[in-house]
Amino acid sequence: MNESTQYTYYTADVFTDQPFHGVALPVFPDASGLTDSQMQQVANELSATSTIFLQPTDEEYNRTIRVFSKMKEIPASIHTILAASYVLAKTSVSLTSKHTLITLTSLMKNHEQVISSFVSKGDDDEIGIVQQTYNTHAAVDYYTPTNEELAAMLSLSPADIGFDNYRPLIVSCGVPYLIVPIMSYTAIREAKFNEAAWSNSSAPSSLAQEILLFANNTDDNPADFHARLLGPAIAHHEDPPIGGAIAAFANHICDHAHVQAGTHIFAIQRGANDARKSLFYIEMDNQQSKDLTIRVGGHAVLMSETSIRVN
Repeated sequence: MNESTQYTYYTADVFTDQPFHGVALPVFPDASGLTDSQMQQVANELSATSTIFLQPTDEEYNRTIRVFSKMKEIPASIHTILAASYVLAKTSVSLTSKHTLITLTSLMKNHEQVISSFVSKGDDDEIGIVQQTYNTHAAVDYYTPTNEELAAMLSLSPADIGFDNYRPLIVSCGVPYLIVPIMSYTAIREAKFNEAAWSNSSAPSSLAQEILLFANNTDDNPADFHARLLGPAIAHHEDPPIGGAIAAFANHICDHAHVQAGTHIFAIQRGANDARKSLFYIEMDNQQSKDLTIRVGGHAVLMSETSIRVN
């Protein structure tokens, strides 16, 4: 019989300060000894959108990070960095100041990067917001489908497309997104992706595979915008995480002439008011160029501690 090793992992709900909201992600604070195939087996077993495996380095506040979906290794994302940083702060490292730096090094081939994550601590020693900094470079395409085409692919009325001075754009910070301003939160929730209308439009030629919808917030909560992802690979009932689109969204905001130069702070809500909503706090330094520094912050909640045996 093969010997097995017991590993402890924690589940955190991220980009929320309320249990059972946000996105639930499992984190292994010390995955030392696990092979690539074992990490993939564990991720498949846990069946989360992302499973995070950390390994210690020679420095207390540094870790390497690997992330696996149920099917394959994937790049570290905004959500996984928040989950990893929060779990480390709750279980493995001491917060020595009001803003403690945790450094996570991604080892995924062709996606190697070093991410700086700052974990704040309140006067009551409780963990506050966790913030990551990204330097982004955007490519912006102003040639988008017409409002009539957009309305058809979203199963909405043309009157639902656009608000204030915002207009649809295709923005890429590595991955292109078709970003569409929508008149209301209600319209965002009612939108349904129409694959036939999508296929008959100019959208597929842009290489964008997901549409980010956003609207001004009209509810009594801290968010400035509501946002939702739709696309050909997203089921009608799904409301997937938007972390991958945050950089493109921030650059979309800065591209508009009515947004002045300087530092802007705003919050984005993903998810329906009565479902697993997430809340992102964004700070950006608008220099009115295609290079933009953004800081993405959020809260997390520790939900479970579990052990698993791996042969």
